[in-house]
Amino acid sequence: MFFEILSLTLLGITAGIFTGLIPGIHVNNVCVALLGFGSVLITYDIPTHAVASFIIAMAVTHTILDFIPSIFLGAPEGATALSVLPGHRMLLQGKGLEALYLTVLGGVWVTLIFVMASPVLIWALPVFYGAIKSHIHLILLAILAVMIATERKNRRWALLVVIFSGILGLLLWDNPVAPLTILFFPIFTGLFGIPTLLMSLGDKSIIPPQESWIGVIDRGLVVSGVIKSFFSSLLVGTLPGVGASQATVMAQEITRKRDAREFLVSVGGINTAVAIFSILSLYTIDKARSGAAVAISRFLESFGLNELVLLISVALIAISISSLLALFIGKRFLHLITRIPYHRISVVIIGMLVLLVLLITGPFGLLVLFTATSLGLVAPLTGIKRSHLMGVLLVPLIIFYSGVVI
Repeated sequence: MFFEILSLTLLGITAGIFTGLIPGIHVNNVCVALLGFGSVLITYDIPTHAVASFIIAMAVTHTILDFIPSIFLGAPEGATALSVLPGHRMLLQGKGLEALYLTVLGGVWVTLIFVMASPVLIWALPVFYGAIKSHIHLILLAILAVMIATERKNRRWALLVVIFSGILGLLLWDNPVAPLTILFFPIFTGLFGIPTLLMSLGDKSIIPPQESWIGVIDRGLVVSGVIKSFFSSLLVGTLPGVGASQATVMAQEITRKRDAREFLVSVGGINTAVAIFSILSLYTIDKARSGAAVAISRFLESFGLNELVLLISVALIAISISSLLALFIGKRFLHLITRIPYHRISVVIIGMLVLLVLLITGPFGLLVLFTATSLGLVAPLTGIKRSHLMGVLLVPLIIFYSGVVI
């Protein structure tokens, strides 16, 4: 059993590298395939605990590696969408490696805090879940109101962006053409990725030589970002439908601190914490809060303390290896893109993203991409915060949790 678990853990890390680096490919796609081949795995007598180890190793690795295409290429998924702008800005300052390092730092520290706090969380999570599960729509509504009220540039444009992005989310929420989880790729690529690349083309941005070392990082900044991500992830780990992107918006709007480096630590921590908290939710409140957790619950007949300890241990192995791999791959990737004129890179990336959207989601996804891109350009052109574009998820969730059928 030990050999099988170790082997599939390493294989899961390899799969997480693949899903993390290739835009549009998500852990959930692999999990669906695994569930489809469930009978084959049983035929070859592969232990279900080893399969569960593969899934959690892949999920954790993915959360670390997927910041590379998000920051360097402007090709985000839902969980990393908000990292595009601060990461892109640091990239153009020659600090792309530092931007990636900050997200990795957040993921590593949140994982360590999670492990240390697990005994308390096992008791506290059911209590927390019971206290807020009927008020989540009010919490989201309050966050949305604060976002608009505190917009310094133009509140009317902020309100319009929230409304129209919310309408887009409502139209796609339960459409008959494609599931929303598949459409996340064109939605967030259009709202956050392609507008950033187009604005860079207009500004004739040039990627400067990148610093190959990491400067001194303010400890207070890291502590603040990690604390934000840890407590925000409690909400994500316990409530269905609330993802890393919504948690990031909440954390930033509640604390009102606008430091790009702290933001990257926070979003990196939240992204990884979501994957781990979903496992704890499976144990404490018997709720699967991610595609990976759903797949694990299908493979394991029971999920007790032994399974929880096993998967936390696997997560620690995955975070240790994937964090080093992310910096290794990121450094070499940066060396490559600085040798090519950035406007050419931007044009190629835009073309690649359009092609990937067409291949993965078809013509309907392409329509979603163009619509989202048009909406995504409004924020930078009017000077308002791009976080208002998260209305695409926040508005449907507010309506859903308020009991209204979408």
